[in-house]
Amino acid sequence: MRFTCLLLVASWFFPASGATSPGVLSGKAEVSLLTCAPGDQLYSLFGHTAIRVRDPGHGVDEVFNYGTFDFATRGFYFKFASGTLLYRLSRETFPRFMAEYYYQDREVQEQVLRLDSLQRQRLWEMLEENSLPGSRDYFYNFLFDNCTTRARDVIAVIFDGIAWEGPGRRVSFWEQLDEYLSVSPWTRWGIHTILGSPATAEATVWEQMFLPDYLARGAAGARVDGQLIASPARVLHGASRRETTTAWYFSPAFVFAVCAAGLALLARRRGVAFVARLAVPFFMATGLLGCLLVFLGYFTLHPTTAPNANLLWANPANLVVAFFIARERIPAVIRGYLRGYIVLLVVALISWVFLRPAVVLSSMIIIAWMGYLSCRVTGASRAGRPRARVVQKAMPKRRPQAGKVPR
Repeated sequence: MRFTCLLLVASWFFPASGATSPGVLSGKAEVSLLTCAPGDQLYSLFGHTAIRVRDPGHGVDEVFNYGTFDFATRGFYFKFASGTLLYRLSRETFPRFMAEYYYQDREVQEQVLRLDSLQRQRLWEMLEENSLPGSRDYFYNFLFDNCTTRARDVIAVIFDGIAWEGPGRRVSFWEQLDEYLSVSPWTRWGIHTILGSPATAEATVWEQMFLPDYLARGAAGARVDGQLIASPARVLHGASRRETTTAWYFSPAFVFAVCAAGLALLARRRGVAFVARLAVPFFMATGLLGCLLVFLGYFTLHPTTAPNANLLWANPANLVVAFFIARERIPAVIRGYLRGYIVLLVVALISWVFLRPAVVLSSMIIIAWMGYLSCRVTGASRAGRPRARVVQKAMPKRRPQAGKVPR
C-alpha cells in the first residue's frame, strides 16, 4: 500500500513523460547508463539496466526502460513460459523511475557516456523511434535479448568500433548466474534444472553483458580509439546489499538427503509394501518435471533449454509408472521399465562429469539414490504376482493304542 501511494504521488508531481520532447537536444544534454542493484524478488534477482537522457536546456530528464511488461496480458504465464511474452521499451521521468528504488532501498549507479553532439542526437532519435507503439515491443529472452542486452546494443551502434573489456576470466552462463543465486539455493536448483547443456558453454565478452553488473564493468573499460566511452560510475542512491541466506536445513541437498534416508529406514522397519506407497509422489514429481523440461526444450522459443540431460532422471514416463503404483499392481512392462530406470540413473550420474547436468552433484547422487530405492521397493512389493503358498508336509496319522482314548 505504501508503494502504491508513493507511485501515485510521483505520478502527480512527475508525469510519465516529459512535458516537451525536443527534436534537437541542446549542448547541455548528456546520456548515461543506469545500473540498478539486485532486489529480493525473483524478477529482480539479477539487477536492472536503463538509459537516462538529461537535457537541462529543454527541461528533459527521462529514463528509457527496456524491461517493462504487462501482468494483465492475456495468457501471461503461458506466454512467459513459452518465450512469447512481449516486453516493452517504456519511458518515464527520472524521479518517477527512482521512486521504486528508493522504496526498495536498492542501489543505483550512473555512468555518463562520453558522446559528442552528433552521437547524443543520434541516440536520442533512436530511443524515441524505438519507443513508438509500432516499435517498442519485443520478444524477451533471458540470456540473449533482455533489458540489458538492448541497452548494450544501443551503445554499440552509437560507438562505432568499440572495444569491450571482459572480466579477465572465462565464465559460462551458469557461473554468471550462480553469483546471484548463492543466497537462494532452491531458485538456483530450479533454474539449473530448467536450463539445458547450452548454458554450460563459455560466454563471450559480448554475451556476458546480458547481466547489468557485467555491462557496467564492460562500459567502464570499453574504449574507442583508445579513449574510454564512459565516465567513472557515481552512486545516485546508496544502499547496503541485503544478503539473505537460506538455512542449511532448507537447502535442496539436505531435504533430498532426509527423504532418501527416511525412505531407506522405512523400508527396513515398516516393510517394502508400506514404502511403495511413498514411491508414488516421487514418480509423479519427476514425471511432471520431465513434462515441463520437454515443453520448455522442444515447444518454446527458449534457445538454451534443450538438450537437457536432466531428462535422464526427470522422465515423463514416470507419470505412467506412478499410475500403476497407485493401483497397487504393476505389469511386466512397467517392471522392465523400473529396471531400465535404474540404469538411466546410473547413466545420469556418469554423464554429470561430461555433460554437466544442471543440478549439483550432491543433489544428483541423492536423487539417484531415491530413485533406486523407489524402484527396488516398488518392484519387490507390487509385482502383481501371486504370493507363494507354504505347503506343509502331511504327517502320518497315528492309530490310537488299545485302552487309550485319544484326547
